[in-house]
Amino acid sequence: MSIEDRSLFASDIPIDIGIGFHNVGSGVLRASHESMVSYVERHYGERCGHFPFNAARLYALVEQDTPDIRSQMAYLSELFGKTITSVTLNELRVERERIGGSILVVPYINVPETETSMQEALGTQPWGLPGKLTDALKNKVNFYRLADEFQLVGFYPPDYTVVTLENLVPSAAKFLSCVEDIYQQAGMVQNYPLGLMMRAAESDGNYGCCLLYESAAGISLVPNGDPEHGAFYRDWQAALLSAQEHLAGTMNTEKENRVVISRYIDFVDSPGMSVVIMDGQVVSLGWNSQLQKEGSKACIGTSTYIPKSLQLERKRPLYEAQTMAYFETFLRETARLCGIDFASLRGVANIDVMIPAEPEQELQKRRKQPAGNYLAECNPRWTNYTDAIMAVLGANRKVQSIANMKTVIREGICTFDKYPLPEGVSLQVVRKYLAEKDAILKQDGTRIICRMAKNPMGLILAGDLKRAQQEVDAVLTSLAISM
Repeated sequence: MSIEDRSLFASDIPIDIGIGFHNVGSGVLRASHESMVSYVERHYGERCGHFPFNAARLYALVEQDTPDIRSQMAYLSELFGKTITSVTLNELRVERERIGGSILVVPYINVPETETSMQEALGTQPWGLPGKLTDALKNKVNFYRLADEFQLVGFYPPDYTVVTLENLVPSAAKFLSCVEDIYQQAGMVQNYPLGLMMRAAESDGNYGCCLLYESAAGISLVPNGDPEHGAFYRDWQAALLSAQEHLAGTMNTEKENRVVISRYIDFVDSPGMSVVIMDGQVVSLGWNSQLQKEGSKACIGTSTYIPKSLQLERKRPLYEAQTMAYFETFLRETARLCGIDFASLRGVANIDVMIPAEPEQELQKRRKQPAGNYLAECNPRWTNYTDAIMAVLGANRKVQSIANMKTVIREGICTFDKYPLPEGVSLQVVRKYLAEKDAILKQDGTRIICRMAKNPMGLILAGDLKRAQQEVDAVLTSLAISM
């Protein structure tokens, strides 16, 4: 059997207990401030599509088992045709002792802390890339420094510096001066926006970042990729002080106090590429598009790749092949550096890149730099995109294989983290009506899946995306009128 036709969670023995663990707090944001972790868990705590559906019993491991989570698991149980029970780790430990049998835990990200807790509580090694490898790739500082060390051709970190939070303001001011010198020496002061991207080393999903750039109104500051909470400042000193204050509120400096400050890059697109790693092979799922808010570089959703220009459409095959070749080599080199046998790995990983716009391409020429694209970040875990693909496969009762993942992508998939709902509508009613629409549409291969019953709501659309969105909007319009 081809590697692409096998289940990602294939096992030599039947899996009695399968667990999806959407550890966005303890795993993804492990070095963030408690308030940041709490905020993210409140919104994303219900989200989980990466269940090993080939298991006899399915559980969702949660930090807190709330009524909202139980309600969402009941909805997912209907959607997937398998009962999913939400449990805390203590409850799961008791359940495991009662039931016995083999167990497979699939965390959203397998950091060392997750490995330790699963081993101590359940005596099992979680599915996914080993924590030592995740540590090396996830941290923004470590990732950029690895890229500098490997010196692989074609993709490069943007100009950057690493500072501690307490020294952020003077260090950022000094770095900003260096950036101004770059533009002056290249003769591009008048036609290149001056700006900085600041990210806590353990930030993720734009939680724990600040984008600052010059605009007609002054210095624009966009925190956590959210322009709705942005601010304007008359000078850089005030903007940098505000950025420091914001980042301080997102970081747990006892665990990690470093911040990566990089030069603002004028890019035409920022696609992501996810890969599946099995049996010593790396298989690409191709580029995916990242949906972004106006005035922000933050990802608010993902979709099957949609080129933003005819030029990108034409060059896409070449760019995708270059991205894949770079990422595979990067993964293999990192595993070698960590002393890990690459053939033993099984997991998913993602890399986000930036394709330079014309001003940046011109700057590269004037600086006599090799032409290339830029590295944004590496996510050695499931992503918004791949987790959604797993959910669609579960809803369609398909084997969770690479081949079937590619089919979902080819037929069309789009996700929204925060789809606005009319004020005052019942979230349960919205989910119910969307489920009824989904039951009709699935006959033609189109799906509408509620990912998080929040306002704004998390949604997955698959198949005929235009029709799916029209049906969602029709449901919301009808509910708004009937209120």
